[in-house]
Amino acid sequence: MALPRIRKSAHRYTLGIDLGGTKILAAVVDEAGKVVASAKKTTQAQQGPQVVMKRLIKAMDDAVERAGLAKEDIAAIGIGVPGIIDAPRGVIIRITNIPGMENVEISRMLREWRPVPVVLSNDVRVAATGELRMGAGRGLRSMVTIFVGTGIGGGLILDGKIYEGTRGSAGEVGHMITMAGGPYAPGGGIRGGIEAIASRTAIERDLRAGIAAGRKTILPELLAEKNGALTSSVLSAAVEADDALTVEVLRRAAYYLGLHAASLINVLDPQALIYGGGVVEGLGHWMIDMIATTAREHAINRTGIEKVRIVEAALGEHAGVVGAALMAADLLLAPAPPAVKAAPAAAPVPKRRKPARAPQSKVDGPPAPKTASRGAQPPKVAQKRSATIQKPVVAAPATRRGPGRPPKAAKAAPRSARKPAPGTPVRRPGRMPKAR
Repeated sequence: MALPRIRKSAHRYTLGIDLGGTKILAAVVDEAGKVVASAKKTTQAQQGPQVVMKRLIKAMDDAVERAGLAKEDIAAIGIGVPGIIDAPRGVIIRITNIPGMENVEISRMLREWRPVPVVLSNDVRVAATGELRMGAGRGLRSMVTIFVGTGIGGGLILDGKIYEGTRGSAGEVGHMITMAGGPYAPGGGIRGGIEAIASRTAIERDLRAGIAAGRKTILPELLAEKNGALTSSVLSAAVEADDALTVEVLRRAAYYLGLHAASLINVLDPQALIYGGGVVEGLGHWMIDMIATTAREHAINRTGIEKVRIVEAALGEHAGVVGAALMAADLLLAPAPPAVKAAPAAAPVPKRRKPARAPQSKVDGPPAPKTASRGAQPPKVAQKRSATIQKPVVAAPATRRGPGRPPKAAKAAPRSARKPAPGTPVRRPGRMPKAR
């Protein structure tokens, strides 16, 4: 389907979308990379993919309306999603946090809302792009972004560009093994990965286990105010109240995040580690400082370790939508592929002339046989008549027979009566010599 031409206006706007396991955020972004307006909806993942898509479209409509614009003002759309994707085809292969969200042609669905170019990417990669170009990573050439939310994901920036790896799966920092033999990540994943230990889902698992064990905590009261949902604001309130169970679980999560950070520093030696996501946004420097302390204690090269910055993301929850919108804007700035020129007509190949044959001298005798050409049958050679003189056949004397009787076959002449052919030497019978 041919895409319509974008109408000319004073500004060109793109729409960025961050699809998460708990929330959907959409934002209209201008050419300078600034958020004009945004809208947020809960994902309601348990309701299934159809409900999720309806809420996503609703968030897009609300963001455009709040910006005072119409659909026709949107020049391109970018979306970041968690899980496994096929970016060139615009297909979500699978999202673990949203049951049933498999093989969804998300780009086609978004083009039905507004037929413009659409870019699909991993949620943490678009967030890394946002921080690199508009946030805490401005001016850096190498950095790692780690987002601690429902799960843990990251993006690698090497030489100023997103590094995707050989198969497009680079940046899965949430599945780096941090505790051998540790728990499995909720909803599936690798055993002992950092996501299984320090994600919001893992933190909630450990806190609810403490509540079930009868630990003294104010969490039940805070959870009742949120209809039982353990949000980042609940965690922040419990830390401010110095709740023993909450502080214990979060300190353990921060310690393992620090070990995880040390491994990233030892392997990549980046200019910065930038932390974002709901858990970090809710706890801020309280958690960042613990992560940084542990990481620097376990770095193999501590000389100049302070040069590796460990900081909080500057764009907050807008990192993903800004990055997605900037990637969509890049599609509009990409030069059109050059037109294919028609190949010049090939010059006619001159026919090869057959070389003149030298005249053959006349020589007595039979002509020389012709050489058979490739693929042709060799000429048949006429058989010569044998020079041997054949013996004449002696006819039998005719006999008189009555009518109706066939003639008798002629009897062979006796050996002595056979006459040799003229010129044939006569062999006379000899006698065998007597034995002595």
